[in-house]
Amino acid sequence: MHNRKASIAPLSMVFGCLGAGYLIDIVGRKTGHIVVAVISLISWIIIAFATNNTYMLLGRFVAGLSVGSNRPVSLVYIGEITDPKYRSFTLLGPSTMLCVGIFISHLLGGYVSWRLCSYIYASIIFISILLLLILRESPLWLISKGKIDEGIQAFKWFRGDGIDSQKELQLVLLRQNEKSNRYFYNDIMSISFMKPLLTVFLFSLIQFTGVNVYSFYALEMIEDTFKGNIDPFTFMLGIDGLRFVIIFFIFACNKFIPRKIFFIVVNFGCALALFILVGYLLHLERIGYVWLSISITVLFISFGGCAITLAWSFVPELFSANLRGLGSGIGAAMSYFVLFVCIKISPGFMATYGEAAMYATYGLITLINAIILCFVLPETNGRTLQDIEDSYTKSNTTLSTAL
Repeated sequence: MHNRKASIAPLSMVFGCLGAGYLIDIVGRKTGHIVVAVISLISWIIIAFATNNTYMLLGRFVAGLSVGSNRPVSLVYIGEITDPKYRSFTLLGPSTMLCVGIFISHLLGGYVSWRLCSYIYASIIFISILLLLILRESPLWLISKGKIDEGIQAFKWFRGDGIDSQKELQLVLLRQNEKSNRYFYNDIMSISFMKPLLTVFLFSLIQFTGVNVYSFYALEMIEDTFKGNIDPFTFMLGIDGLRFVIIFFIFACNKFIPRKIFFIVVNFGCALALFILVGYLLHLERIGYVWLSISITVLFISFGGCAITLAWSFVPELFSANLRGLGSGIGAAMSYFVLFVCIKISPGFMATYGEAAMYATYGLITLINAIILCFVLPETNGRTLQDIEDSYTKSNTTLSTAL
């Protein structure tokens, strides 16, 4: 039953992402946020009043819908309202708050009953719904829907009226006029949609670092991997604290290291750490150097956490304005589906083949994926969303001319 409870949430996240991506392209980013928050509130109410496993699983399924929806909805909104100079920082916001949520959940879970926790979470969600009512709509979504005057006002409210902002706004308005006679089918079959979709598919494979599996099976994996005098609960909280350190480390490096280079480096670092952990489990575990295994695991989680956080920050930047919600939703759905697969197979794989084989598989997939991303992923730092979109169109034009 624990396996079913752990895997059902990521599975429902897949459906939440697909629905939310389409929803926010139709009704807007603000309304999408409110809908997602209401679904989250309903999920915690179901869990709080659950009297058997059926209701508990139903509550977790509904919670998965909201959690899966929230990531693409928030990333798309933040990406569209933020100045390109600061976008690489603000897109880390959802990951930061996710770390806060995981830490609080694990901490409360150790001392407070699950029913009381549900009431606490429901109260927080209710307050967030009230705050969302005063949220301003995304200017780029308004413009993409032909609400030009309202979109211009919202754009100036978020970005001001500086020279760079005016240039970006004029380019957005120009491209919107060019799109007025295009059809939805042509849009989704274009290179400016398919190439980013391929990139986010590769992002989804980053779930095979195994870092997020720790969020679901932390206690079990710690007990199986570390054969020594270590308190799994304390170590789990330590891992949660490490996630905060990772976020601050990314913030610090973002200003000095191009995000693409940083992203590729941490992927290779994660693969290397996994292979080192495999070597330890095969040759050094019997010696009993628990401190060494913990150090290696911390290293692997640090690199893997950086890779996953940075991958999410790229997703809303890659798609065109009229398909940004749909594309981000599909990308997030693929990521959560891969997470569902990881959560579903990891316990059985580890029980059958051992911890070393599981970490070796994670490392191999991570290494191959990092090599491919070196050639596929564009650099987005400091570029406007319209400029990134145009780069796909230009590359397609160049390819067509060459052919």
